[in-house]
Amino acid sequence: MFLPIPQRAYSHCMKQLTATICLALLTGCAGIPATSSDSTGDGWSHANQLSFDGRTRSYSVYAPAAPESQGLMVVLHGAGDTVENVISDTNLEVPAQENGLIVVVPAGIDNGWNDEDPPGGQLADDVGFIDALVTDIKAAHPSLPSDRVFAHGFSNGGGLATRLACESSEIRGVGVVGNYYMSIAATCPRPSGHSIPGWFGAGTDDQLVPVEAVREGMTSYAADLTDCQSIGPLEPIAQTDMPGDVLCKQLAGCDSARLCEYTGRGHEMLPGAFVAAWHFLSGAVQSQSN
Repeated sequence: MFLPIPQRAYSHCMKQLTATICLALLTGCAGIPATSSDSTGDGWSHANQLSFDGRTRSYSVYAPAAPESQGLMVVLHGAGDTVENVISDTNLEVPAQENGLIVVVPAGIDNGWNDEDPPGGQLADDVGFIDALVTDIKAAHPSLPSDRVFAHGFSNGGGLATRLACESSEIRGVGVVGNYYMSIAATCPRPSGHSIPGWFGAGTDDQLVPVEAVREGMTSYAADLTDCQSIGPLEPIAQTDMPGDVLCKQLAGCDSARLCEYTGRGHEMLPGAFVAAWHFLSGAVQSQSN
């Protein structure tokens, strides 16, 4: 029987094995040459800075040519990756423009995120940083709807996304690729006071974060972070906007948490995950408001 790797052990594994798995992973590792910024297209503003908790943090932001913003996606890179690589590898401009999304890609300290440990000393308060960043973006874009502020992360960034789901006052939904949910503390405080829908993407051949771990974490996510009253087993659902090799599932009695399994994919930025997460999360918060 598969036993899920605790997030603490997973983060340690990511740090210790980066050198040996870099050649095998498509993204999420140090040592991949950064792409020149001119490949990111118009609409991007790079090297923005925010002073928070005694540190100067940097981020890039994309604002589409639209009179009103339909939502905000905070995209969180994997351990050892860079903002530049994330932007060039995921082609974020197209879905951002098509959906009227502001996209923010912040940089983690030493290209990583504190996804589980109490902040202090050398351990960054990344939840506080993301909340402060979102507050600044909302002030600059007053039309931005507060209920469509989402975090979307890969690997170590996915771990931070699950932490934001529990601890953030600003994030209202999360997309997680290559990671799974496990409550860090005894309770999940949910300071926003709202149900936090979650979209999870997993490769069936992911050797670092096996799909079984993601499946097993779905019930806990729904119990901690949604308002679902009756939570059953994962069941396949019909999907018309995903490739044929992707099987999406939801927990019976709960439409606020979804898992999409990508056949034959490994530990990588899954194609179409960003758009799929946006559509699911925006639809979920719309259902909550009706």
